[in-house]
Amino acid sequence: MNWRLLLLEFTLLRRERRVWWSLVALALLVVGACLVTAQEQIRGSAAKADIAAAERQRWLGQGVKDPHSAAHYSIYALKTSPALSLLDPGVDPYVGQAVWLEAHHQNDGLYRTQDEAPVLQREGLANPAALLISIAPLFAFLLAFRAVALERERGTLRLALGVGTAPLRLIALKATACVGVLVLLLIVPVGLLGAAFCVREGTFSTDTTLRLALWCMAMTVYFVIVVMIGMIVAARITHGRAALATLFGLWTVLVLALPRWASDAVAVSWPLPSTQSVQQALQERAPAYWSAEQGASQHAALLARHGVQRKEDLPVDLRGAELDMAERHSHDVFDEVLGGFYDQVSEQDLVHSLLGWISPAIAMQSLSPALVGSDFAHHREFIDTAERYRRDLVNRMNAAVMKPVASAGAAQPAGDAALWSQVPEFRHSRPALWTAPTALPALVTWLVAGVLLLAVTLRRLRP
Repeated sequence: MNWRLLLLEFTLLRRERRVWWSLVALALLVVGACLVTAQEQIRGSAAKADIAAAERQRWLGQGVKDPHSAAHYSIYALKTSPALSLLDPGVDPYVGQAVWLEAHHQNDGLYRTQDEAPVLQREGLANPAALLISIAPLFAFLLAFRAVALERERGTLRLALGVGTAPLRLIALKATACVGVLVLLLIVPVGLLGAAFCVREGTFSTDTTLRLALWCMAMTVYFVIVVMIGMIVAARITHGRAALATLFGLWTVLVLALPRWASDAVAVSWPLPSTQSVQQALQERAPAYWSAEQGASQHAALLARHGVQRKEDLPVDLRGAELDMAERHSHDVFDEVLGGFYDQVSEQDLVHSLLGWISPAIAMQSLSPALVGSDFAHHREFIDTAERYRRDLVNRMNAAVMKPVASAGAAQPAGDAALWSQVPEFRHSRPALWTAPTALPALVTWLVAGVLLLAVTLRRLRP
């Protein structure tokens, strides 16, 4: 590749002042969104750390009480924000950041930051990924239009081809220049800000570096795809106005219309049960308190489990055994009902990512949060971690209640600080990037198809 010709293409792009300064304005907007998101993440992480420390002290200092009462007194589990969520917050603003852990219940998340977000954030237009996926393709199309269609009208494309430059080589130079400008102004600044933020917060690691590199590479591939689409349209349509109108229409369809349609189509075709129906199923199958009929059957099952005929012959405390039985029964119900609900949400995400075959914007919308670690799959990992901690805490408390008393009629020993300290502090660590996101094949297919179609188009290129 001739670097002088590439530098010339950069210079020509720089001389298009209206496009250039509009692109600079978009770059400033993306950087501003990144800084605002980073500031919110710093403030949120600090608040979570303070609350977590206060919760731990509250748990350890609750005094002497019945262990099962302590299981209801319980504690909040707080979610750790992804290190790179300043690039793409994903589902984090819409899901709970804290879960109240208590006996008999697997509670929903609390404190959704979107409830307190300003208008632009509620519209999803105040984070770098949303701006790069939705707005940057329009500028990519404008750059491709200038590089091909506008130069054809000015006659410079004819001159370039007239001196013996191969069409494929010429268009490759122009495409490289267009992608280079987009990467230099839009991806490099937010990539550097992401790395600097991770260093500042002490979250810079091998996994974070891999995620950041893959995110920047995926966004670059996305820009390559939209630039190639622009080049193909500009090369095939000989009239400049028609080419520009077609590109604007494609941007509307591929970036605005199809992603919205995909989201609605998935919600209609794979509907989720209502929250009320899920809670009703939990209450019916795993009630917090037994009825008289349920209590009788559970007592019979409890006696059969321990191989005795009378309650007085049980080797454990009756009340503790009842609490333990009810709690462990609820685990299976929660896994089936709530686990099934979360599986349906995951299926929706999978189908949405597969629809990336009809639009690169859809593929990138699924791929970006998956790489950053802010998609639902990563959020579910927090839900599962919090639930495992809750079950361990409640089981420890019930085990203390189940210990048999020294003599008949003696009071059950109360729990104290020694028991509370046996429960480890809740810690949520983000999982490593272990699998390739499902939207990746669609994005790669768009890239390969774009290269092949551009090569075919250039064979028929007429200046």
